[in-house]
Amino acid sequence: MRTFFEVHLRLVITVWLILLSVLSLLYLMNYMKFDSLMSSVVSSKLEVISASLETSIKRAERLGISFQSADNVKEQIDRARHRESNVLSISLIDQQGGLVYQSRADEGEYVPVSQDVIRRALKSNEAKWTFSNDSELYSGLQITNSFGSLAGSVVIEYDKSALYGMYALVRLHLLEATILIFLVFSLVVFLIIRFGFADVANVIKLIHGYSSGEKKALDGAAHGSMSHNIAEQIKQSEKMKSYVSDELERINSLAKEGEIKR
Repeated sequence: MRTFFEVHLRLVITVWLILLSVLSLLYLMNYMKFDSLMSSVVSSKLEVISASLETSIKRAERLGISFQSADNVKEQIDRARHRESNVLSISLIDQQGGLVYQSRADEGEYVPVSQDVIRRALKSNEAKWTFSNDSELYSGLQITNSFGSLAGSVVIEYDKSALYGMYALVRLHLLEATILIFLVFSLVVFLIIRFGFADVANVIKLIHGYSSGEKKALDGAAHGSMSHNIAEQIKQSEKMKSYVSDELERINSLAKEGEIKR
């Protein structure tokens, strides 16, 4: 039992810690992958709304109607917002970041678009852009005029709290799977080390007993095992040591007899 605690348990705990670290890393990577996947799915849905609004805005622009006067565009924005219940607002901004029109789910007054979102909407190198924080996901599409210059951008604000229930469920399932895998592999590792390294423990026990002066420890090893082979080597070493010691004593006694005869 002492050998188990000194050898096996330390090795088992070390492997368990490595396994726990690997599984924790996999848990984090899978959760981040799911978060990225969900953001991509939501962004794709919002891009469809942006594309439909772009068509209406382009049509008004070809007719020479400004954003502020395009009632049809405003109706399209209101209709698009009602299409997705988790969309908090759809805003249309000009090339300076000014708010042209905004349709809100709470039917309240216009709320200015944050500067971070405006910068992403107008400075992004891609026409389709996204911006996310802890509670909202922003998606939009840059609008260009007939000369190919930037005329503004559609800004769609999506409520990420609608996904929190799904996120919590995924975290729970990932945690359950991680714990189950850890328990199963922990048991497998324990059994492998306990029985697969039993001979190593016997060797350490043999060496410990021999170094403590217990000569009987050399006779307790199972025949054919690693500890038995080492015990036999130690016995051979002891016999060789005893033989060399006897020879030295014999040579010393012969040397003394020679001196006496002289």
